[in-house]
Amino acid sequence: MGILDAIQGTKVYLDTNIWIYALEGHPAFVQDLTQLFQSIDQGNLSVVTSELSLAEVLIKP
Repeated sequence: MGILDAIQGTKVYLDTNIWIYALEGHPAFVQDLTQLFQSIDQGNLSVVTSELSLAEVLIKP
């Protein structure tokens, strides 16, 4: 079961962990996240996130 099979609807909220996994290229999630972002690029999904997610991603470890 891929990530796109688990999504119901066309609007998705992406929390901080998704952005971090995508930016770091986390090997356990790279295939699912690639499918997710391709679906977003193709216009099949709308994405929302929060200012808090942006602030958390911009902080360096």
